[in-house]
Amino acid sequence: MPLLPTEKKDQIKFAVALIAGGLGVYYYLYPYSARALELDEQRARVERLEDTNERAMRELKRGTAKTLRAQAARSRATLGVLRQLVPTAHEVPAVLEEVSTAARRAGLEIGGVQPEPVIGGDQFDTHRYKVTVVGSYHALTSFMANVGSLPRIVAPVTFALAPAQAKNSAQAAARPAGAPAPTVQPLMATVTLQTYVAHTAAPGGASRAGEVLP
Repeated sequence: MPLLPTEKKDQIKFAVALIAGGLGVYYYLYPYSARALELDEQRARVERLEDTNERAMRELKRGTAKTLRAQAARSRATLGVLRQLVPTAHEVPAVLEEVSTAARRAGLEIGGVQPEPVIGGDQFDTHRYKVTVVGSYHALTSFMANVGSLPRIVAPVTFALAPAQAKNSAQAAARPAGAPAPTVQPLMATVTLQTYVAHTAAPGGASRAGEVLP
């Protein structure tokens, strides 16, 4: 029995059927081939994105480490500056001596230094001292400028002025009759100065602020 038709008419029909079948198979399989190509492209795109993300994460980790090191360096520098500005408890007498020197440099007479109660804090304690000085207005302004230029943080929180009456009365009593009164009126200034004292490690590992000498 022949596998292929022998008559021409049958051969034409067979050829047409074969072509139609091939076209049917092609149109049936074409969407799947296109989908396969699309999936391959998406898979390649995902692989590229994953590779890019991995490189970005590696760069981020390196950058984060560098940033953390830079932040740590800045923190150490800031702490160093604060350490220079904020005295410890045993350095407070030296700070008070600097204040007295600032007053003498301005030509003022120091009337007294009175410590006020210490205000405790977590890292620093606040120390305040009421300082009384006597002199001219210009000398007082020079004194305040000298205090502001001290290497440690010393800030005025209150400032009161009054005529130096007691001294003027004594001078008037000692002045000869008819002698002219002084042209410059001395003033008495009462200034509350504030500084911060860093806590120091006490024996045994405890952290506290040491006692301050008045």
